[in-house]
Amino acid sequence: MFNINKTNSPRTSYLLATLTVIGISLITELLTPWLPHTSFLLLFMAGTVFISAKTALGPAIFASALSFVVFNFFFTEPFYTLDITHKHDFATLLLFISVSLITGNLASKMRLAITDSKQALDRQHRFFSFSQKMTSAATSQEVMSLLKQAVEHTTSTPFCFIEKHQQQFVYTPSTLSVPDDEIVNNVWQHEKENDLSIKGQFFSLRSANKTLALIYLSKLQSESQSSALHTFSNLAALALQRTLLAEDLEKTRLISETEQLRSALLSSVSHDLRTPLSSIIGSASSLLEYHEKLSQQDQRQLLTTILDESQRLDRHIQNLLDMTRFGQGKVTLKRDWVDIKDITAGALYRLRDELDKRHIEIDIQDNMPIIWVHGLLIEQALVNMLDNAARVTPIGGQIHLAARLTTSCIEIDISDNGPGIADQEKEKIFDMFYSVAHGDSQTKTGTGLGLAISKGMIAAHGGNITVLDNPSGGTIMHITLPKHPVVYGPEK
Repeated sequence: MFNINKTNSPRTSYLLATLTVIGISLITELLTPWLPHTSFLLLFMAGTVFISAKTALGPAIFASALSFVVFNFFFTEPFYTLDITHKHDFATLLLFISVSLITGNLASKMRLAITDSKQALDRQHRFFSFSQKMTSAATSQEVMSLLKQAVEHTTSTPFCFIEKHQQQFVYTPSTLSVPDDEIVNNVWQHEKENDLSIKGQFFSLRSANKTLALIYLSKLQSESQSSALHTFSNLAALALQRTLLAEDLEKTRLISETEQLRSALLSSVSHDLRTPLSSIIGSASSLLEYHEKLSQQDQRQLLTTILDESQRLDRHIQNLLDMTRFGQGKVTLKRDWVDIKDITAGALYRLRDELDKRHIEIDIQDNMPIIWVHGLLIEQALVNMLDNAARVTPIGGQIHLAARLTTSCIEIDISDNGPGIADQEKEKIFDMFYSVAHGDSQTKTGTGLGLAISKGMIAAHGGNITVLDNPSGGTIMHITLPKHPVVYGPEK
């Protein structure tokens, strides 16, 4: 993320000081005929200030001393010696060396202050960027991945993360040589990060006095590196605490939903499966006990009841099986070319008794193409929706089934004359075990699975089901299926 110890090497700094003094000496030699020699001290002083600003105090003092020697040797009488003949030259040189040292020291401090300010600003920027990434991290794995990148950019020392799972320490990566578990446990429990007996260095990720993880580096870090790593650890600890809390809440939510699903399923099994079973048991026991006393018509009626309730029970069991398959994602579509009229006819036949006392209108567009679908699934979806329409439509009411081909898809509408569905419940009715709590549904409740499973079956084919209001009162289940390549049958 950033390099804490990025400085110029001493050799380079002293070489730059030497070359600068040599360059100024050459310039001074060229200007000697036109300027008094005392004026050249300003050039050497400027060079000293330049070295102070670019390097450190040591090279600046070296440049001052070297400038003093060069100026005295080449540009004061007697030339090419270090002797000083005139007192004013001695005073000038003494003043030069004093001013050079002072200005060099000030320039060096100013350079260090600017460098520190830049590094502090850079650190703040990096910490802010890291904190933003931590804020957006959604999982604990993402938090640890971002922390790993931050540590790698701060130090080149090998390191590993230490986490605790089921009372066991887990090291990532596991190849790094780390202290034994007793030392790690002491650091984990008591946060003894700076124990002198430890060769490396620990950094704790702690939140609310609880250790969430440790960072172990195989060597001690500099003060600036340690400060940066402590900051990263604290920011990561807050993010890790947040993600762990979110994961715990998600687990709690899933457990709660699972419990609700289990309770709803038990309620569905105890009510919706027990009712047809009671009818079957009652009819069968009547046949066994009163067989000789019952007329042929009564016996046939009881057998019909057994058959109808068995079929009703079969539909409930099929819905439960379909719910399990869709929930586990194990549905495999066995597509084939199917006539939509055959699908609707099969669905109506299976519900002939439920629909017997309702007026059924069928309106299928002429010359409808055969469609490439899993016929049994589409038929089951229609059965569930027609069964739902039959429950909410009063005796003598009307159920309308229409199918048509549009330019983009195949549309199927199932209309009823029931009490209708409120706008806020039009999406909820496709949730498992949800039943509309008004109108006829108060007395004719189903399992709450039929519409949810129907939506899943249609969606598996790339289609959709939406709920519309019937202008004449009631509800329209609007089904759309993709328009796959079709083969047209003969016109009737």
